Amino acid sequence: MRYFDEYCEVNLDPKIAPFTWVFRSDEKICIKFGVHLSKCPDFGQITYESNDGQGYCDVDRIAAQTESTIENGFKMFSAILPSITNGGGYEYRLGYVDTFGHEHTSERSQFLLVCDEAPRSMAEIPHEFLGFVNNQPVYGPKPSVSMTPSPNDWDSRLFYSIIIDRFARSQENNRTGLSAVKYDPSSPYASHGGTIRGVIEQLKYLKLLGVRAIILSPVYVNAADGYHGYHPIHLLMVDPRLGTLQCVRELVAQAHKSDIAVVLDVVNNHIADSINWEGYGGPKEGEFKYIQGEKSAVLPFPVEARNTSLFHGSEYTDMVNQRLFGFLEDWRTEAPYVRELLIQHLKYWIAQTDIDGFRYDSARHIGLDFWQPCVEEISRYATYFGKKQFLQMAEHAGSTHEEVIEYNGGKFSNFIDYPTYYTVKHSLGDGNWLRGLADYFCGFLEPTDQYHAGWRNNIMFLDNQDTTRIFHQFISRLGNQEEARVRLHFALACLILGPQIPSIYQGTEQEFSGALGMHQCEDTEDWLGHDCYVREDMFDNPACVWKFGPINRKTFAPYNTNHPTFSLIRQLAEIRSQNQLIQSGTRSLLCSRNNGLWCVLIRGNSNNQPLFIAMNLGPKEVFEEALEIPNWYGEFFGVDMLITTSGGVFHLVENGMRIKLPPFTFVLGRLLQSETPT
Repeated sequence: MRYFDEYCEVNLDPKIAPFTWVFRSDEKICIKFGVHLSKCPDFGQITYESNDGQGYCDVDRIAAQTESTIENGFKMFSAILPSITNGGGYEYRLGYVDTFGHEHTSERSQFLLVCDEAPRSMAEIPHEFLGFVNNQPVYGPKPSVSMTPSPNDWDSRLFYSIIIDRFARSQENNRTGLSAVKYDPSSPYASHGGTIRGVIEQLKYLKLLGVRAIILSPVYVNAADGYHGYHPIHLLMVDPRLGTLQCVRELVAQAHKSDIAVVLDVVNNHIADSINWEGYGGPKEGEFKYIQGEKSAVLPFPVEARNTSLFHGSEYTDMVNQRLFGFLEDWRTEAPYVRELLIQHLKYWIAQTDIDGFRYDSARHIGLDFWQPCVEEISRYATYFGKKQFLQMAEHAGSTHEEVIEYNGGKFSNFIDYPTYYTVKHSLGDGNWLRGLADYFCGFLEPTDQYHAGWRNNIMFLDNQDTTRIFHQFISRLGNQEEARVRLHFALACLILGPQIPSIYQGTEQEFSGALGMHQCEDTEDWLGHDCYVREDMFDNPACVWKFGPINRKTFAPYNTNHPTFSLIRQLAEIRSQNQLIQSGTRSLLCSRNNGLWCVLIRGNSNNQPLFIAMNLGPKEVFEEALEIPNWYGEFFGVDMLITTSGGVFHLVENGMRIKLPPFTFVLGRLLQSETPT
């Protein structure tokens, strides 16, 4: 029994709510509760708000039956909520009418979800022998949808990272309130109403931008503070506020029709804050907060996760075994049982959705004893269904290559390249010399130590959901939007045409300029980081403000496709996609002048026309009368100009290349070759 205020609620009966908080549409949702006799209850009632998942909401109350029992001074009642269709949910409050006819309703609310698709136990997922890959047996669920072969040209694609809740609201239906995550568009740490359906409706926008792979934030049901998806409480269910399993399937299918691959972000390191450990009000071995009666706490799904021995306690403080951020429950991934559970949950999402890859969140907080068998088994499983290039991307936020390369044994297909990002970021200085970006473009930042899949296969970025925006890096230094844009365009050219696989973060194309920050907590006086201004809504939401002011201050109308930064990214993505030399060619620095002029040649075999790049790294215009290209590269009779970021130009003259570049300009052209190079 759970006691609070004048109420109690039966909470340990597995057949009723809230012990079970996910029901099938054909199951009765029974609630049993009591009111203390001192409050003179005449009869009980439940006030609820329901949402059928199709946009229809209802607020009502129902009378509860009086039970014959009185427990610990409480008069007991029971009620069965009205039936609701698959995909719906309730938020309910206990209440009563006293003998004087006065109505009372608890301020405390509880959510319940209705879902017919999501397994509540791993035992519900068929686990069978499928066949062999590389003479190794493959086990797991058979797909519920048709499987699409994975792309074999990942390195030519522009990636685009999406936080679903912040990307696009659907025009078709309203799913707000269908979750433990509270909907409050004015709060920077609540749900703002973005949905999977909203992503589907913006696929044309992404296609027009040149995106050919999206990284989708986690779709799990999340705890109240998990608008972003990284605080899961149900590993096998799509959070209803985001959509349904069918929505995810439709997104993947529609994306594939547009030649856009879908990489799903998954969390193997932790679940949401769920356990009280010794020192935090729990026993030595820990106890689930729900069992202890804590407000708003739930037991996690699948049901196999409801054992505190599967998680590391607060006494663990090392990088791998500690509770992330001090409060997220850390899986004992060294245990075979936990390893099997998590690997099977990954197979479930492949089988159910036809996704093309995983982004493994918090990879460095999980040991190689988990990653080695996991990556190998997922690779075999995906390969069996034709996904031979299934992407397994690790988010290892180490600041040095040495740290990240320690995880080579995981044999990931890619790392998100934080070390290279940090090198570029720290090179920006006052924004008036862009040597770090040029170094990256030329491939000079490649480490001497080797990555398992090669440095070039890493994912490079200039900003993401955990970093200050690249546009902010320039505009904060310069104070002038036009000057910042010129540098932004130079940076995007170096990224998207660079030697690694490029990824941009939602809003970069709309010149979002948010920054990470710090604030002092008034009650504890601790200094805490905040990420409000790098989690901006792509859609209009002027209600969202924080203690330091409005968040959604946009330069352009939402999803604007006509401004210069959007257009530039589209052109760069097309050039990368259509020129194999960008991925495979040899990059040679032809000159590097003190005035900021750098010239680069990208060449391949005799069948490829070389690419010539001229860059101005500095704030003054540069002019070169006749840059000589050594004759061992071949003879050229013309130039096919492909792109310029800021009005620069070059063309062949008798003695070489004549170049004129305004400050911070990047120009690329294809050299037209008259003879095969010797």
